[in-house]
Amino acid sequence: MKRRSTKFYLILVAVISILASCSKTDDNYNYKNMPTSIELPVAAHAGPAMFDNGGFKFIIEKSINSAPQPLVTTVLLSATKPLSKDVTVTLNVDNGAIAALNATHKTLYTKDSLAAVKANTDVPAATDFKYEIYQPLPTDAYSIPSTKVTIPAGQTTADHTVNIITDKLTLGVKYMLPVAIADAQGEKINYYSTVYYLVSIKSEYEGEAKASGSIAFPDPSINRSWTDRAKTLTTVNGNIIRVEAADLGGSNYYMWLIVNPDNSVTVISAPGSANPSIQSNGSCTFDPATRTFSLNYKYVGGTGDRRITEIIKLN
Repeated sequence: MKRRSTKFYLILVAVISILASCSKTDDNYNYKNMPTSIELPVAAHAGPAMFDNGGFKFIIEKSINSAPQPLVTTVLLSATKPLSKDVTVTLNVDNGAIAALNATHKTLYTKDSLAAVKANTDVPAATDFKYEIYQPLPTDAYSIPSTKVTIPAGQTTADHTVNIITDKLTLGVKYMLPVAIADAQGEKINYYSTVYYLVSIKSEYEGEAKASGSIAFPDPSINRSWTDRAKTLTTVNGNIIRVEAADLGGSNYYMWLIVNPDNSVTVISAPGSANPSIQSNGSCTFDPATRTFSLNYKYVGGTGDRRITEIIKLN
């Protein structure tokens, strides 16, 4: 991916809900007798896609830019009441767990594929979530200000920070960052001790959108317009997205919108578009406050220019 000082989205696709401690117990557990332990609440809310070693897959959504931005993991003291002493908790990034997970996924895929062949059914897709292979987040793509956090006496939480640097990542690669409790200063480490952050990037401008616009022909009697037309903006790189031109996706008319540092936009034909003459034709801008493209562009047809005015607003 071309390196650019631009904004990206760190794909993280569920919302963190830090609730009260959710220690793994049976339904008849007596919470008054719950032993004190240390956990990562985000792991408790990561959903059913868990690993056998107590780690939990978790995907979150957060916009970042080319500067390091924090990924914060809350560390929780799970107890009936706060302690009267400080507790220092050490966390680490265990990339060895990724290799073990990938090996497990490969073995499972081989097993399921052989079973499918034997049963004369379709071989499972290697892209299925349970077979996916992950890459460790590159060491130059993150930094950890401190591996230790302290839960002060009388309190129950502290935050651990990893700073992610997205312009070191590559589009389309499935990265993983395992954050785990390594030591709890003598306190018990809870079942929810590891969270595997699944990390990928996309352009800030990617997403679903609604478009309203019009197209003017040399013969004005055939002019037409559209309102709230659904469009999908997909990433080319940090500053460029691909989207349907006018209302002509069915004719394979696609364009690139290049967002410049001053939020002006350059319109060009997307590679492979049926019409290579799509281009800016007047003011084209992006408003980051409303996430709206205001575009004037054109393409050449058999009888002359077709002039398009369009507003595309990201949902």
